[in-house]
Amino acid sequence: MTAWLREIAGWVLLGTGLAMFAMCYTVFLLNKRVVEAVLFGFAGLAVFRGGLQLLKVAMAARAASDIRRELAATAAPVKRVRPQLGSQQPAGRQRASVVPGERGR
Repeated sequence: MTAWLREIAGWVLLGTGLAMFAMCYTVFLLNKRVVEAVLFGFAGLAVFRGGLQLLKVAMAARAASDIRRELAATAAPVKRVRPQLGSQQPAGRQRASVVPGERGR
């Protein structure tokens, strides 16, 4: 799913959540149906928060793609270094200790 589709879906869910809050007030609370209003209000809250989350994810995806595009245009090629197996020291020569303190016997 592209960032634009996520953003459109986020705005649709945000509007749907606000419409559910309005319906909760006009249909249920004005007719003194408090239990139904509370349940419908929680459902509206879940839809509203889902829309906000989709908007946040869409904005983060767009920002990440913009940064990736900018970094790719300005970055110098990376020189890959192959790890060396073994030591560069001649055979028979003792390596220096990496443990601090006196040498154990």
